[in-house]
Amino acid sequence: MNEVRNVRPIAGGMTGAVVALDATAHDARRFVLKLYRPDPSEPDSAGREARILELLAPTDLPVPRVVAMDREGTDAVWPALLMTRMPGRRRFRPREVGPWLEGMARLAARIHSAPVALDALPAHSLWGADDLLPLPEWWTKPDVWKAAVEVFRGPAPDEPVTFIHRDFHPGNLLWKGRRPSAIVDWPYACRGPVAVDVAHCRLNLWLDLGRDVADTWLDVVGGAHHPYWDIADALSWVPDSRTDGLTRRRRYEAFVEAAVAKLS
Repeated sequence: MNEVRNVRPIAGGMTGAVVALDATAHDARRFVLKLYRPDPSEPDSAGREARILELLAPTDLPVPRVVAMDREGTDAVWPALLMTRMPGRRRFRPREVGPWLEGMARLAARIHSAPVALDALPAHSLWGADDLLPLPEWWTKPDVWKAAVEVFRGPAPDEPVTFIHRDFHPGNLLWKGRRPSAIVDWPYACRGPVAVDVAHCRLNLWLDLGRDVADTWLDVVGGAHHPYWDIADALSWVPDSRTDGLTRRRRYEAFVEAAVAKLS
């Protein structure tokens, strides 16, 4: 790689850091370097994401190409993955919500129908499955929390399995104009029910934009959606009163309450 320049951070990087850079290597000039914070609970993050991207390389999905990997962090201090930089920008609050949701739904459908060998993928598992899940101190309806935990600990609906992103939400999509131009952040991709991606995106929409947008997302995606998946996704992450504001906590509680109500 010749003359690295214009190095700058990219927003995001929940599990590490992401930087954009310009250089000349192979047939590309724009790259992203993703650094993975070492975490014993998430071993080989760089290797897992690289494997998924290599599986997707022959498909028509708009994803980065792997350029190089420092799997153990020997040179980059942290494990690192160098990828081609995809065109577009994140879009969180569009002026027209309907076309935005439709674009996300079309891209989700492309992911779920991608010709990827399922036996080459890890199986879906619940995040936070072993957490104790005590009643949050800010929660207002203990009976709802208890019911949600019982659902979370119970059996999942028997649904068909396919290729899923596992972290599908607006923050991982890039847009050019009115169309999504790329989807990034692939370390958790696996084989599992489509509803896992639908629920994860739905929770993010509910927290950021409110119930109406999250409900419209279900209408746009279409098909039946079992509320178990909403509860399973919500209880894999619980807001913290020290870092999450009151509006976000109240929306989270309303999301869980709505899912529990659908099961009663």
